[in-house]
Amino acid sequence: MSGLTFISEYGSSSDDSEGEKITTEPAKVKLHVPNLDAVPIVHSEDHCDDSFKHEGRIRSFPHIRGNWASFVYIKYPNEEILLNVITKIEEVFYETVNDLCHRCDDFHISLSKTFILQYHLISSFTNSLKEKLSGIKCFNLEFSQLKIYCNEDNTRTFIALKVDHWSKITLSPIGQKVDQVLEDYKLPLFYEEPSFHMSIIWLHGNQKTRLLPILNKLNTLINNEISNKIGVIPVSVINCKVGNKYFQFALQ
Repeated sequence: MSGLTFISEYGSSSDDSEGEKITTEPAKVKLHVPNLDAVPIVHSEDHCDDSFKHEGRIRSFPHIRGNWASFVYIKYPNEEILLNVITKIEEVFYETVNDLCHRCDDFHISLSKTFILQYHLISSFTNSLKEKLSGIKCFNLEFSQLKIYCNEDNTRTFIALKVDHWSKITLSPIGQKVDQVLEDYKLPLFYEEPSFHMSIIWLHGNQKTRLLPILNKLNTLINNEISNKIGVIPVSVINCKVGNKYFQFALQ
């Protein structure tokens, strides 16, 4: 008998010796109290994006349960050295532009746009990426100069270190391999003519017009830093961030 099915038996009515009709009351059944200790309970949460908690940044994608913001990248290893360079840039920046700027949260060179990956595809996607990137040898990465970029929706402007010519030649075929996996999953591809770079400072809105006049001054300031302190970066892994999960793919 199902735990949700209960049968109540009714007494049949009959005439007694005096012809009086007697009706039997339905039997009262005491319901069994189920044990819910082993039942997982999922709490419903209303997600609210608050830009003030993220220095005024606006989410590019709406928050939807089961959708994970993801991207493929190379992580910059020498953060302490880089922060010293950023400090010098900030000093010139405040003297000339006199506007609020923000240091980027982490320093990396993107090999893909940010894309949305559904939870049930994470395992197969990362396995496909691992297979596609297998066979790539370790290499060195260098920067050439500062450049100004603006994101596609014009909500933020970035001051970034652009990789040099030879580093771009090395990164381009790796980006193409990443694109092949993205295409298999019908996800947005990287830029047709990618400009590989590492963002270090950002501002709200499209500020290109204001920043271009001081770009040469900033490059003159940090030319020596790029050549000597930032130096050559050895790359031995490719990274992929999926929501709060991190994956690393070792190079040969």
